[in-house]
Amino acid sequence: MAIGVPTDGFNKQTVQQSFDVASKHYDQFTSMQRTIGNHLLAFQQEEPSGNVLDIGAGTGYLTRKLREFEHIEKLYALDIALGMLMQTRQNMAGNQLNGTVCADAESLAIKNNCLNAVYSNVALQWCSNLPLVFKEASRVLQKNGMFVFSTFGPRTLQELKASWSVADNAVHVNEFVDMDAIRSLLGSAGFSEIRVSSEEIVMYYPSPKQLMLGLKGMGAHNMNQGRKLGLTGVTAYKAMLRAYEALRTDNGIPATFQAVYVEAKREVRVNDG
Repeated sequence: MAIGVPTDGFNKQTVQQSFDVASKHYDQFTSMQRTIGNHLLAFQQEEPSGNVLDIGAGTGYLTRKLREFEHIEKLYALDIALGMLMQTRQNMAGNQLNGTVCADAESLAIKNNCLNAVYSNVALQWCSNLPLVFKEASRVLQKNGMFVFSTFGPRTLQELKASWSVADNAVHVNEFVDMDAIRSLLGSAGFSEIRVSSEEIVMYYPSPKQLMLGLKGMGAHNMNQGRKLGLTGVTAYKAMLRAYEALRTDNGIPATFQAVYVEAKREVRVNDG
């Protein structure tokens, strides 16, 4: 899994391909994302209304939950991976969805000031340029429009990161933006009334290998600069496994995911009319 305030960026084609491949079996590995999506909707103080966009819709779990709000008039799903959008269409029965957009969160391909709310559930961690993502969200929102999203914080996968650090100095686990940085970037993008909260969700797996298979099943890959471009050496890999096994509990191998919940309002501007 990955997130970044702009570093040198991820290869977006690789991200798109990863999620296209994962789309057909994605729902098998997303119980945590569904939990986070539910908590995000419980966290928000205002219910959505009017025209609403779900960025990084995946297979449409949050999109379906949003349709349950009675004051939403039009609901749209956006994802960088066409395979994910196809799954969303299949999962949204009847006329529940007003349209899909295959686009990058850093370039929404949506006209200015046309949405009342923008949502995203654990998708923005795939964006290397968060300032641009936030500016795009601000651009498409009407004045006082709501931006509500979840992402991962720096304590995510801390056990995996610590275990790899025993093995070598390469970057095996992607970096995550902290809550103060998110607040600052949102303020710079024209948002106010920013609320940020987080919780740690600990998942347990039978083995480190099962954890990594689960991450791969969700389409998550290591995209960071400093990663090994070739195969990880057997010695380093075994050292990581031994270090992680030392963390085993009665429930299995722990993996921490720091879920960050955000709600912000687009500021009224002089040129809003």
